[in-house]
Amino acid sequence: MRMACGAVLTAAMAAGSVMAVTDSFAGKEERCAAFSPCDLDFKCVWRGRNVFDAEMSFPDGVSFVPSAHYKAEVTRLPAEMRIVDAKGNVCASFAAPTNVAPPYTMHLSVDGVRSAAVFASKGGDTRFVRYDKWPNGFDPRRKSFLRELSVRSDGGMSQVTSSLSAGVGQADVRFVTRGREGALYREGGRLFFTFSARHGSACAVGSIDPAKPSDGWRFEGSILFDYGDGLLRNDLAPHIFLDDESGEWRGWACNFSTGAETGGRARGGVNAVWSKASPLHGLSEMRAKSLGLGGMNEDPCCIYDKGAGKWRLLLSTFTPSGIRAQMFESDRWDGGFVPLSPNVKEDSTGTAIAVINGVRHCLSGSVDREYYVYSYPMLEKKGDIKMSPTPWGESKGWPHGRGWPALAEMPEGCPYRYLMLTMDRINYPGIPDPNWTYGAIFIYGANLQEKDKETK
Repeated sequence: MRMACGAVLTAAMAAGSVMAVTDSFAGKEERCAAFSPCDLDFKCVWRGRNVFDAEMSFPDGVSFVPSAHYKAEVTRLPAEMRIVDAKGNVCASFAAPTNVAPPYTMHLSVDGVRSAAVFASKGGDTRFVRYDKWPNGFDPRRKSFLRELSVRSDGGMSQVTSSLSAGVGQADVRFVTRGREGALYREGGRLFFTFSARHGSACAVGSIDPAKPSDGWRFEGSILFDYGDGLLRNDLAPHIFLDDESGEWRGWACNFSTGAETGGRARGGVNAVWSKASPLHGLSEMRAKSLGLGGMNEDPCCIYDKGAGKWRLLLSTFTPSGIRAQMFESDRWDGGFVPLSPNVKEDSTGTAIAVINGVRHCLSGSVDREYYVYSYPMLEKKGDIKMSPTPWGESKGWPHGRGWPALAEMPEGCPYRYLMLTMDRINYPGIPDPNWTYGAIFIYGANLQEKDKETK
């Protein structure tokens, strides 16, 4: 029986489970070897950059979040935002811009211990103004500050409003999955994904309706990571999945937050993360610990290969010749990974494992301005993904090809059998080097051509 996309998702939710693309992968890597993501022709069906457009209220009882957006209306100068404790003591203050004539909206974008960014909006235009450093000895990431601090207005400024936010640039998109073999996670008929909300970076969650991809995406919340030391950090680019066997939400994330405090990322570059509650809505916390990898690595994507009896982790690894994709494996999801494949020859970023017609494929972006396709698990190069238009366009002087090809197969009846999410790397106007926001999220769709259907 052929069901429409929405009906398939609704039926799956009613059954209390999420439909996997396939029940078993045993032997399917050999089947249909002639067909791969290289045979698809992706067309852009939506693109957009949110500039403080996607917002969400703090949870009840929370008055300060170290990764958030604070704004107020400036009616006269001088004016400032003040971060205060319960006794009214000022922990940090941020002066309203003086190079913009009131009235205007002042934005304060906070991303952990990194310098906070000040923006001003007037007449429909939002411009970057400056970065302000935190006072010496003040760390906004203290977990207790969630309920101990608040942001207030002073001078010619109205009351400050606070929100979780998708920032002024979005990047590093990856689908959330369910089960150990990488089936898509669906909730309320929607697909969920993580992304980096940038001026600096914070981990955020979004969702799309696969029945209406041209409607774009919806901001769902923010995730902070707890190393058990009383701080809440902004680790990035996670692959998060609901582990049906343990009942936990688990995954892997890049420990970029450690670079902001020490000048360099912690050894290995990737953490194991977990939580008992869903991290996909509102403000969430996940525990985190080092995955114990050697060298430096990023952009983790992992599945359990039932046939091999191993967890398979695809990474962008740092090598003497540059960043190169490599497959690792382990008996455990949270450590013990050793190399399985050689490194690929091409520059790699945004490494991902995708399932097309029941067959696993490995993907990566590249400084070459290509999204490469490799075999699973040994990473033999198969070709590249066709996109129109490309997300890097005609941009010069920056490795714009280093995107994130988050690709997934939809149920029959959706307008596109295959959806791919990615982003461009266009900096927000006025942001000074070496800071970089990245830019818009792109949604691409593709369907099989008749010749490809025959191949299947």
